Amino acid sequence: MARIFVAAQLPLDVRDDLHEHLDVLRTVHPSLRWVRAENLHLTVRFIGESGPREVDRQVEHWAERAADAAPFSVSLSGAGCFPQTWRARVLYAAAGVDEPSWRHLAGPDQQPHVTVARTRELSDLTGLVDELAAYSSRKWEIEQIAVMRSFLERGRPARYEPLEVLPLGR
Repeated sequence: MARIFVAAQLPLDVRDDLHEHLDVLRTVHPSLRWVRAENLHLTVRFIGESGPREVDRQVEHWAERAADAAPFSVSLSGAGCFPQTWRARVLYAAAGVDEPSWRHLAGPDQQPHVTVARTRELSDLTGLVDELAAYSSRKWEIEQIAVMRSFLERGRPARYEPLEVLPLGR
């Protein structure tokens, strides 16, 4: 079984700038599990545990979606939590996107975001959302996505590996 998701990589300068902005928040809230800089990405869709046939099917599905989608602009601005700010498991930097382009690629129910931290138990992260919401990045173009595999091992940081990189609009 493989744990997979679809993502777009952040430009290195945006990734590093966001990670630097999170330094103060990491210091003040060490109990959260903060995402390492190299793992920050714009989530397109989380798929979850998948067998080999499902992985192949998802790669084919996302190759078709990517080929049918045009590149589009994105920037980070704002923040939020899943499932709700007052009972959160995930803290994220919100992404501003061209909504029709995003929906065409990701689907109508997907919130464009970059996960920055997770909690083990439901927590009220209202204050953190307010602090992170002050962050904004430069605008950049999403020109490709990747079907990614995540490796989770107890006591070790998550590791992500691209299974297939898929250019948009080709």
